[in-house]
Amino acid sequence: MFDPITCKFLSLNVRGLKNKKKRRSIFTYLKDQKCHFYFLQETYSEPKDEIVWKSEWAGEILYSHGTNRKKGVCILISPQFNGFQIEYSCSDSEGRIILANLNINSVQISLCNIYAPNNLQVQNTFVKDLNQFLLSNAIVSRLIVGGDWNVALYAIDKKGGIPWRPTTYRDYIIAMCEELDLIDILRKKKPNAKLFTYESKPLRMKSRIDYFLIANSMSHLVSHVNI
Repeated sequence: MFDPITCKFLSLNVRGLKNKKKRRSIFTYLKDQKCHFYFLQETYSEPKDEIVWKSEWAGEILYSHGTNRKKGVCILISPQFNGFQIEYSCSDSEGRIILANLNINSVQISLCNIYAPNNLQVQNTFVKDLNQFLLSNAIVSRLIVGGDWNVALYAIDKKGGIPWRPTTYRDYIIAMCEELDLIDILRKKKPNAKLFTYESKPLRMKSRIDYFLIANSMSHLVSHVNI
């Protein structure tokens, strides 16, 4: 995404990294994807885990800690990627938001990884807080915010189950995108694609609730998006 380096991003809800065998397996899988930045949700990380996890990953990790049974997000930077400087980073206190302002080959960029709640009332508060958090801390014109949003933005993003309808939370996300000039980059690049990130077999339902929202001014720099 940035000349002369093409940066690649991956987002994954890992549903816990406390188990050593599972954590090492996921770290190996991530490295095999050969991306530069990895957004992980539901890590269940705590401050005491930082030293061991960083040693196992062998690269930079930025955290917003949850508890040993829920929440937690982190941004992992590839151990093979050295062309960056972390100029600023911050997180919320709930284990749901981690943001980093980086300098990559003299280009500034903000990366934000989020894990949204699934409770409808809490979701509304979350997105309002996220909006203010980004306005206060991010380089909005160079922003990539991604993760597990726990809502499908459009009818095409859901198949089966209860018919899709816009929720107040979904509308708040759309309003945030309009205020910050962010776009759903997959839907921009693939307007008719039916791609899903979550499946419930008992409900016979699939949905796309994980996605990247990026600054509209950067959309022309994106060459490929997939699930």
